[in-house]
Amino acid sequence: MQLGTRTDDGFVVLKGLQADDTVATSANFLIDSESQLQAAAGAYTPPPPGAGTEMGASAQQVSAELATNPSPPRKGKNEIQVKLASADGKSLAGAKVTVRFHMPSMPAMGMADMNATAQLSDAGNGTYTGELDLGSGGTWQVTISAEQGGKLILTKHQNLIATGGM
Repeated sequence: MQLGTRTDDGFVVLKGLQADDTVATSANFLIDSESQLQAAAGAYTPPPPGAGTEMGASAQQVSAELATNPSPPRKGKNEIQVKLASADGKSLAGAKVTVRFHMPSMPAMGMADMNATAQLSDAGNGTYTGELDLGSGGTWQVTISAEQGGKLILTKHQNLIATGGM
């Protein structure tokens, strides 16, 4: 495309456009919001396991697998499932499982922190389920925590990208 003289409304296009071509006249918000989301996700460094908490020796012997329906998650209602297993692969029942989705604020866009938390129900066989309502698409920082017998046995951090726009 070849641009000519600048006008009050933009530029005169000399070459490169045909009749019925679609022209974007404004995309700064979308581009800026996506770049800020990517920057926030790239800046996220989860704390080391157990930081700020007292965890027993069993904490590093528990694994958690997170699944969402739909997959990937989307803006709005999502079903959340976490499977807990011990180091030997046995299902862990009787835990209190919490899943927290967090998106940091983006002051340049006027966007405050967003959080969504779900206490999951024990569905048996080491599977815990619940529902979560996400306020936006984008990159979310997810923390899964599990307690058993009043002690923290797991804290896991991961990022998930939800669809659905802002």
